[in-house]
Amino acid sequence: MIQELLNEFHVPKHIRRHAKKVAGVCEFIGGRIQGVDLELLKKAAYLHDLVRICDFTKWNPDNMPDEHSEESKIEWEQIRKKYAGKSHEQAACEILSERGYHALANLIKSHSFENILKGLTTWEEKILYYADKRVENDQIVSLEHRLEEGKKRNADTPERKRISDLARPKIIALEKEICAKAGIKPESIR
Repeated sequence: MIQELLNEFHVPKHIRRHAKKVAGVCEFIGGRIQGVDLELLKKAAYLHDLVRICDFTKWNPDNMPDEHSEESKIEWEQIRKKYAGKSHEQAACEILSERGYHALANLIKSHSFENILKGLTTWEEKILYYADKRVENDQIVSLEHRLEEGKKRNADTPERKRISDLARPKIIALEKEICAKAGIKPESIR
């Protein structure tokens, strides 16, 4: 099911590498916390950026780090048109819900950056959100590094800067909560 969806939506290779690394971080953390639905968590990690291309602010498929087919580029344009005005989390939630994967859809929807301000309730939501923040491209980086890079890239309006500033201490607190529950240190995530 995962591979079929990745292929159907022509997920770019660099996004697949990112998702694979996020899945590894989720498995490392989730496997240390009793009661976590590890299968659901791993599926969500692999699919969390299923249609990430729909909300790229700087869109030029020819500048992607890997070579892609013309067919993929045509599909990406259709996806961007179909889900215009929606975040990739909302679009993926819609796609997966329509196919009956409601728990997976809701978990993926929860990894939206602003959701930390509303509060994440389940361990699966918390772990997916955190793991995604620890992986830049396909490399595990410190939370501090990722937050700084994200702010440079995404806090391009006063409102987005305000959201970033409000989210930062909550994300740092989430790291402490997850690491304490899993019995690990942030630097042990490799």
